[in-house]
Amino acid sequence: GCLSGLSCCALPGSMALARLRLPAACSRLAPRRRTWTNAASPGQHQTPMVDQLWKRRQESKQRAAEQGQTASPRQSSQGRTLVAKTPKESAASVTYEFSNPENAALTDKYVNPWGLFRVGRLLEDLDALAGTIAFGHCSSSNPLDEDLHIVTASVDRIKYLHRPSVKDDIHLCGQVTFVGRSSMEISMQASSSWSDIPFMESNFTFVARDPKTGKAAEINSLRVSTPEEKARFELGRQRDAARKAKREQSRKNIMGRALDEEGISAAFELLRLGTTLRTMPTLADAGEVLMHETTLQNTLTAMPQHRNTAGRIFGGFLMRRAYELAHATAYVFGGRKPVFMELDEVTFRSPVSVGDLLRFDSCVLYTSEQVDPKGRATVHVEVIANVLVPERRQATTSNIFNFTFGLSDGDNHPLRGEDIELRRVVPSTLEEACRVIERYQGDLEQVEEERISERAGSRGL
Repeated sequence: GCLSGLSCCALPGSMALARLRLPAACSRLAPRRRTWTNAASPGQHQTPMVDQLWKRRQESKQRAAEQGQTASPRQSSQGRTLVAKTPKESAASVTYEFSNPENAALTDKYVNPWGLFRVGRLLEDLDALAGTIAFGHCSSSNPLDEDLHIVTASVDRIKYLHRPSVKDDIHLCGQVTFVGRSSMEISMQASSSWSDIPFMESNFTFVARDPKTGKAAEINSLRVSTPEEKARFELGRQRDAARKAKREQSRKNIMGRALDEEGISAAFELLRLGTTLRTMPTLADAGEVLMHETTLQNTLTAMPQHRNTAGRIFGGFLMRRAYELAHATAYVFGGRKPVFMELDEVTFRSPVSVGDLLRFDSCVLYTSEQVDPKGRATVHVEVIANVLVPERRQATTSNIFNFTFGLSDGDNHPLRGEDIELRRVVPSTLEEACRVIERYQGDLEQVEEERISERAGSRGL
């Protein structure tokens, strides 16, 4: 039952570990992780919108200092001045005026080879706008308070409802919907000028860190008053609790995965189904392919131009690079131009510093003709970003990205499942099988949430 609709592993032994023991001198060779010293001035490689948004952060800080307190302040445990803020106080928006002929240079930065809006650039700008909103909510009117470091913790599902065009104006907006002690959720929307219905919605979660200690820092609370604000706050609280429960389940799981007993059993079953391809490949189904044969890789050095206002590497830059590699992976795998459908989930585990050697590894986790509610064939791609430290022979996972693509019918519309035969991806190890099942279960949960939401909407709830 758990594997129905899934078209898509022994653990490696420990015998090789002895060869990985390093001389003590190796630890002295590794450079320290650093925050770029000129952190007040972010990198200038960014899109015009990102540059504009980061200028807004400085302007927001100056206005807060000039206006003073708007509510009764209190002191945090770190000595910062805290107040309750409304969602409107930090809400922000930005508009791409592509319809204006004078903005041809702007349009050129956002158009892809097929004349459509570049998805990677949109992801980059969404993160910048969400970060600007988070910065505004956490800002203090006390000039003695040092700015907190605002870190992207996760991004919930980003789904395209229709294809935006660079011939139309695009409007991005967002506001704070939930605040915990040190974390906050930002609800984001993107819409085209010809429609009031957003073509994209998502939730970004940010965490505030003390700039000196790096520990979680208490932030301003959120004052909600309208029924809509209260409902959004409650939904945000529920999502926050679900994320914490998932992390706790992963911590307790021997595989480090958020899988229950049924999920682990499904992973073993998936691994068993690939036995023929792994052991007798000449007798296997021609429509099967091992997961490691779908991989692509990209390695780069994080440059100062990629930094944000905190001196770390900009999360939106990482999202864009991950998307571009995922797009290429789906293209090579499917043999047709991929059509972006959604960014399922992004997990930011640790920051990336200027000068870090960053490697992106992508693979196709699974394919399906049944997961999508509209019956479209889907290719599910995972991208893992690792920070490499060659001097220590170490690699640390920084980010995990999950994308879903359709395959184009030639007119930029995803093909339906019955119109194309996708190869079935088979895991080689139990670890790979667990990754597949965890993502597959997450996708099924999202589909069910959509159905519940649609039923509630049809009843006027």
